[in-house]
Amino acid sequence: MSRKGFQPGHTGRPRGTRNKLAGRVFEDIFAHWCEPVAPGSSVCKGQEALQSAYLKNPAEYLRLTVSVLPKEFVFENAVTELEDDQVDELILKLRQRVLEARAAPPTLLASPTKVTDDDPEPRH
Repeated sequence: MSRKGFQPGHTGRPRGTRNKLAGRVFEDIFAHWCEPVAPGSSVCKGQEALQSAYLKNPAEYLRLTVSVLPKEFVFENAVTELEDDQVDELILKLRQRVLEARAAPPTLLASPTKVTDDDPEPRH
């Protein structure tokens, strides 16, 4: 079997081919997300879906929200102009806030209204 034309580590698939389908799926999802729920409506399907999730199951809504946030909080741009002692002071303040938050009883910032069976289902 001839290996002529193949480079080491090359799988035979053109670069980026694997990402074409994923890119197209994201484009389609985004287009559907941005469609209005009804002709002339300023509310899009994605906004309505989020509102419905929030009202029906706030915990799942929160889980979804957190899942799209970055896993790591990077604030290097915010502190690049600070002196070392100012960065140390900021870290100490942040640690204190975390300790206070852990010691405080859990609270709800907002109470969602209960969804009843009489509420209309979201239009898709």
